[in-house]
Formats: sequence, structure tokens, C-alpha cells
Amino acid sequence: MLLFEQITRIQVLHSLIIQEKTGTLNELAASFHLSKRQLYNILDELKDLGADIKYCRIRKTFYYNNNFQINIYYEILF
Repeated sequence: MLLFEQITRIQVLHSLIIQEKTGTLNELAASFHLSKRQLYNILDELKDLGADIKYCRIRKTFYYNNNFQINIYYEILF
């Protein structure tokens, strides 16, 4: 996978988690065109960075159980 695709996925996923609008695991994986395992791998990467990610069965969304923020900056110089 291209680096920029991975960065974009993480940024979009982070935004959805903050807004608590991820939907179920199946819905989220389908929206990213990923398998559930691939999505769990990305969630695990965020957890490795300090995110306490939980899932609410009532609201059907993932959410941060801590004040997790991630800022990704990149610059391409030619």
C-alpha cells in the first residue's frame, strides 16, 4: 500500500472516531474497502501510539476513551 493512502486512512479514521461516527466494524471496514483484520491492524497501530479505543454497542461506534490526538505532517521537496 502506498504511504499516502495509509496516512489518509489514518487521518479519516481518526476524524470518524473523534466524531463517534464510525458505524459498526463491518460498516467501517467496508467504507475503507478493507477486511476486518486489516482494520483491526490499523486500530492496533493507533493503540500503540497511545489511543484508548473502545466500541459502544448501543451507539454502534468506536470512540476514544482518552484525550488522544494525532497530527501527521509531511512535506515533499523536489
